[in-house]
Amino acid sequence: MRQSFAPFALLALSAVVGCAAADQTNGSLTAGDVVVAIPRDVDASTVATRDAALQSRSLASSADRNEDFFLAVRRNTLDQPWFLSVYLKELSPFGPNPATLGTKIVRFREQNGKLFVFEADDRLATSDVFSPDLIIDAFPIVDSGRFNAMPGSGSYLLIDPAAGQNRFSALADLFASGAPVRLATELSFVQSFKRFDDGASFEQIITTYADQPIGDPGDVDPNEFRLAATLGISLRRYAESREFAPVATPPRPHFFLSDPVNVPNTGAISQTPVHWAFAPGKAPVKWLISPVLAKIAADPSLGGADLVAAAKRGIESWNDVFGFPVFSAELDTHDTSFAEDHVNYLIVDPDASKGFAFADWRTNPITGETRGASVYFGGGFFTPFDDDPPPSGTALPAPKATTKVRTLQWQDKTPHPLCVLWGPSYQTHLGAPGNRQLTGKQKLEAYIQHVVAHEVGHTLGLCHNFKGSLMPPTSSVMEYNVVDVAIVQPTPGPYDRAAIAYLYGKSTQLPTQPFATDEDTLFDPNAVRFDAPSPTPLTDFQIPQYQSFTGALFGGVFPPQIAPLIVQFFGTEVLGYARRGSPAEAAAAWNAVLAGARSPLADPRTAPAADALSAAVFDELYLHTTGAIAAPPNNPAVVAAIASDAKSVLISSDGSRSFATRRLVVDALKKAQNDSAFLALRDARDAINGSLGQINPADRPLTDDLLARINQALNPYYR
Repeated sequence: MRQSFAPFALLALSAVVGCAAADQTNGSLTAGDVVVAIPRDVDASTVATRDAALQSRSLASSADRNEDFFLAVRRNTLDQPWFLSVYLKELSPFGPNPATLGTKIVRFREQNGKLFVFEADDRLATSDVFSPDLIIDAFPIVDSGRFNAMPGSGSYLLIDPAAGQNRFSALADLFASGAPVRLATELSFVQSFKRFDDGASFEQIITTYADQPIGDPGDVDPNEFRLAATLGISLRRYAESREFAPVATPPRPHFFLSDPVNVPNTGAISQTPVHWAFAPGKAPVKWLISPVLAKIAADPSLGGADLVAAAKRGIESWNDVFGFPVFSAELDTHDTSFAEDHVNYLIVDPDASKGFAFADWRTNPITGETRGASVYFGGGFFTPFDDDPPPSGTALPAPKATTKVRTLQWQDKTPHPLCVLWGPSYQTHLGAPGNRQLTGKQKLEAYIQHVVAHEVGHTLGLCHNFKGSLMPPTSSVMEYNVVDVAIVQPTPGPYDRAAIAYLYGKSTQLPTQPFATDEDTLFDPNAVRFDAPSPTPLTDFQIPQYQSFTGALFGGVFPPQIAPLIVQFFGTEVLGYARRGSPAEAAAAWNAVLAGARSPLADPRTAPAADALSAAVFDELYLHTTGAIAAPPNNPAVVAAIASDAKSVLISSDGSRSFATRRLVVDALKKAQNDSAFLALRDARDAINGSLGQINPADRPLTDDLLARINQALNPYYR
């Protein structure tokens, strides 16, 4: 398998002594430059093949770039440690997915006609005896008459930057399970070489082919096996900021942690919170804002909203939290590549179908020091806001579209965005705070500021806090706040200030405000994304919202077929309290979730809706959930109440329950695996058997089938 990643490591060495860019080929080997670009001859057939690949992606001809070269690398620099960073700038035809593929600390060794790239850190050392040397890549040392004739060539190695043997894989969906697909690189070339005081960067374009389909038939490129990528490659001199100080890992996950590090001779693994090396008086980290944002703001439908200023405020709002400038932000006016290692960039994608944003960073894999960051912002966020408050009606939200985010793997490292925040069109909760007499322009500016502050907060090291809403309007910009709350609170809140104080060494006390993060949403009913602000959300928000929709269902506004959507969008969180709320919360939640659907029905005309809602509730409670959130209710009183309601459905005590719903409830009680459910099944079987003489003969076959289903569930019941 011919791969093509290794050149980046050697190219960047040239920056330390100021070697020429790749298209400046008059560097002298006698001047002491660390790396010199040596022109290489490329035949017409190769140029034509490259140009065809480029033109299919609307890129300029490779011949126009004059960037075909070998690299001459000075031998006495090979053992220096370097940061090697790889950034996925574009993945065709699957974008957008800009993300860091990883940072490694590397050294180089010459052996057997190749230049090998070795991992230089000792994170994998298990003891003073066992510290593995890991090879990252290798590429051939080549022979060139032109190079050999140059004075000083004996002090250099000449390598082909496009002939490495690095590993690439692809994932069809970053958010779904599935094995990565191995890729074979077919074509590779480099461009846009730049040098900096401590290193260099360039871009590498590769076309690859998989041995199994990875695309979808509906993709623009009909070839499901082909993938092309543009990669930003950077290598900078290894350094640790003197201002950086490790912070003790707290018992709860308030912060993102560094890569795992073996503690030699102990068998233990160490991780510490990731953060920047800020200090008063130190120059603030500069963020660049994509010029695309200014073009979007020029749309008359946005009412003159200054989106660039809003984004700048979102980034720089953290300065007030620290008490000194840590960030500065400005519009990018120089067409800077966001894939460069030394750049911190707010990437703006004008594609209105991309309704999500996410943060990404580059860190020192040994210490956890943050070295740089980026934020991706999809065009779906930039929609007009009305001057007037939105209507409160009873319209159901459209089901969320399935969005795949395909990505690339480098050295088996998968990108892990710090956050994927979905825009307004993906939020399903209604009924946020009232209007504050703001214009649509002001609302949009405040909302964009809030989202930017949220994502930049992740790059500072903060995890989500999904209990911010328990302190209205919110204690945290790191909450997934509903839009109206985001408009009210576009800046960091009291939780964020306390968390930053701990993470950056200003305080030894963790935040005292309520806290819950992503994993807590699986079992904590108060850890809810996009919920309205309230210290008692179940009674103030969750139940009223849910019952506003069930009321519309019973009133005939919605047909019975809508019941599963109502439970899916609004009932799951109420059921969460039934599962894991306090005794009072659990009882109130279960009472509310079937209110209006229990026997006897107040109005027989609601029978179809009550039947459909009952089926949807029991399906969601026991049959249609996965993971930790599917843990059954554990409050004895609620477990008994659930079984009692299930028994009423099974025997159809009001004569309004369909056999389909009754069969589903049998399956649900079997899945419940508790004594109350067992007794409900047994008692329902006995009651149905006792009423066989009174049932309609037309219902006898389905009744017998139902009894057989119950008997099968009971014999045996416990697995």
